[in-house]
Amino acid sequence: MQTQIPVIVTFISGILIMALFFIPREPFTQIEQLTSRWYIIISGFALLLGIDSLILYHWRKIKRRDKDAVYSLILIISFFIALFWGIWAWYAYGGPFISNSSYLWLFQNIYLPLDATMFSILGFFIASASYRAFRARNLESSLLLISAAIVMMGRVPFGGSIFIPFFFVFMIVAGSYFLYIATKYTGFNAIFRYFLAILFLSLGIGVFFYSELLSQFIPSLSNWIMQYPNTAGQRAIILGLTLGSIAFSLRIIFGIERGYIR
Repeated sequence: MQTQIPVIVTFISGILIMALFFIPREPFTQIEQLTSRWYIIISGFALLLGIDSLILYHWRKIKRRDKDAVYSLILIISFFIALFWGIWAWYAYGGPFISNSSYLWLFQNIYLPLDATMFSILGFFIASASYRAFRARNLESSLLLISAAIVMMGRVPFGGSIFIPFFFVFMIVAGSYFLYIATKYTGFNAIFRYFLAILFLSLGIGVFFYSELLSQFIPSLSNWIMQYPNTAGQRAIILGLTLGSIAFSLRIIFGIERGYIR
């Protein structure tokens, strides 16, 4: 009975809300507004449950005297200070974010700098993950590396100008490499590598004659990558996430997935 009632309530609520989106008539629109209000109320209680779970989790860490218990203590103390400070500001100023509220000072001078610091630290983790992801191990990772390099050079200031010496050095190094290994081959293999060496060296030298054109080429290519391949990939990912969300929602509605009951 403890599992059947939540499944029945979930099934009825899910079917009802889905049906309301496809029946835009009275009194169904009023029922939709009512369910939206209930959603806000239930979300408020869910927030209270989340706060309760957070405090109990860190309180248990303090009681067990875990290694990082001091951070749990700081979190609990900071939470209650911010909570009671906000309630007092509501009583004294009429709202915690009023222009002359002391809680607004707390938010702007403590919370926002801490939030900016956390995101700044997150940038180093993103850079580390990008370095591991951009290793040219196969064709897909090589395409990712080349696209990322083009987008970064096209987005930063003077990216087109930076590309010119980079392109020159790359072509000269590649041409010298093929010129060196061509001496180890004979016949068609040697001719093909001499051809590649001459091609790369010519492109490297030609950068001085077409520097203005190349400086505009990289920003244009970066915009094209962001506008077409990147947009197509994002839409495919969003479509896959949407279909997955629909499938998971149906599993919950029909009682196949019951993880929320535990």
